[in-house]
Amino acid sequence: MNPALIITALGPVLGGAGWFLQVPWLFWIGVAICLMTLALNLASGILKLPLFPVLFVGITAFVVTPWYVGAGLGLVIWTALEAVGEVIGLRRERGN
Repeated sequence: MNPALIITALGPVLGGAGWFLQVPWLFWIGVAICLMTLALNLASGILKLPLFPVLFVGITAFVVTPWYVGAGLGLVIWTALEAVGEVIGLRRERGN
């Protein structure tokens, strides 16, 4: 398994588990990993224009209160979609 995929998927897994189990420290650890993933994607040039992450963070910050929890949730959702896209890309590369 690709180590980058594991790191990308770890944030949404921990953040989602913290959100649904109502364990705030676990949620924020997941958010921190998602933020690190986004920062590394921006720094490396993989993601040139962060339009979709900003949209996800902005919309969920507007919908969920308090706003910073919504922003964290939006980042977790975006990173989960990104991880699913990586899995689909890996499956297509292998021809499965």
